[in-house]
Amino acid sequence: MMLPALVAAVAVALAGTVSLPPFRVPLRRRRDAVDVGATARMLLIGLSAGLSLASVMEVAADELGPEPAAELRAVLRRSRVVGLATALATADGFSRRLFHRLARAHMTGAPTIGTIAAFIEEHRTVQRAEVLERLRRLPVTLTVPLALLILPGFVLLTLGPTVANIVQQLVGGLL
Repeated sequence: MMLPALVAAVAVALAGTVSLPPFRVPLRRRRDAVDVGATARMLLIGLSAGLSLASVMEVAADELGPEPAAELRAVLRRSRVVGLATALATADGFSRRLFHRLARAHMTGAPTIGTIAAFIEEHRTVQRAEVLERLRRLPVTLTVPLALLILPGFVLLTLGPTVANIVQQLVGGLL
């Protein structure tokens, strides 16, 4: 009768002494609202349909979220003053790498479809590498919960009844 209460008391005492660090989810620098890959895919679809780069940027600005649309519209506004190639080359923001590549292709006369397709492939490769890096760190990250949460419970379950029997025999012999 006393055995389950003793095991529960030991479990509560052990759980109270183990102090875990606060769980923090690492914040990523890339915001979900700004997906450069989606912007590039939208531009690629429009260019594949035969539209000009400026027309594609206008259509994409209407279809994308607020932040990528604002970047596209800012480039389009600036392009009316200084030209599309210069506006793309001097663009800033989350899509800066894409815009700079488009500017280079526009200035040299290279096909923009190939430029965007290469950018999309590189962007996917970078994303895959980030995911693989996080997956490689996962076993190391999981050793902390294993060591602090699972192993003490396993030891308590395997040795707890034996220790409780010994304590009960010692205390029972004294009473």
